[in-house]
Amino acid sequence: MKTFVKKNVLITGGSSGIGFALAKQLVAAGANVWILARRENLLDEALAQLQQNLVSKDQKIGKIKADVSNFSDLRLKLDAVFNEKNIPDLLINSAGVVHPGEFLELSPEDYTADISIDYLGTVYTTKIIAPLMVKNRSGHIVNVCSLAGLVSIYGYSAYSPAKYAVKSFSSILRTELAPYNILVSVVYPGDTDTPQLEYDNAHKPAITRELSETMGLMSAAQAAKGIIKGIQKGKHTIMPSLLTKILKPFASPLELIMRQMAISKVKKSR
Repeated sequence: MKTFVKKNVLITGGSSGIGFALAKQLVAAGANVWILARRENLLDEALAQLQQNLVSKDQKIGKIKADVSNFSDLRLKLDAVFNEKNIPDLLINSAGVVHPGEFLELSPEDYTADISIDYLGTVYTTKIIAPLMVKNRSGHIVNVCSLAGLVSIYGYSAYSPAKYAVKSFSSILRTELAPYNILVSVVYPGDTDTPQLEYDNAHKPAITRELSETMGLMSAAQAAKGIIKGIQKGKHTIMPSLLTKILKPFASPLELIMRQMAISKVKKSR
């Protein structure tokens, strides 16, 4: 997808963080953009800001209040907007939550939330939108994963497996949808300055915080810029920062190193 002018784009988690940064840049690039999220007030605030990025009078922007983890609600809301006459050219699954903490401290509900939103939310949205793309024999699906989907990190036993599932799902989908001229990309951002990271930092174990401090930080706008470049190039794997690009080939040894570092820190603290 070389140009976004007049392209229809749906972004889940589009009211904040990376999703909202993508929405702003894509609207500025001439796309018709719909943002989907659970909270009406954030959607309204985001939509007001997107209005300022419009570049043409016939450009469309819209909001969809829905919960990606509730399939029946999601289908109802998406079917009201998208159909054979209004098909998304680009779907970006960016909705996500994180519940950091050591396994013995996390609740079953923490695991349910991360799997339901991060993984099943991606599956559910794609399940509704992909058939429209198939009929159109065209489309691009972008699933926002995480560095925690490449490397298992201490303190992310709820979050990391959900992101690993997104990684695997994206790889399988890429093969299954290729005959219909539908591209599937998976994004691996590192720590990004977003409201989700604020929550993450406030709740992650001290050991996890020490490990993550070695990975650097990027802005949501920087992440979005890197993702958009990857979309334009049709890449399956999108690494929006130089650091994640460097780390990807070394994911397995990096995981081993981080595991040993975590074990060492645990032994010293107990």
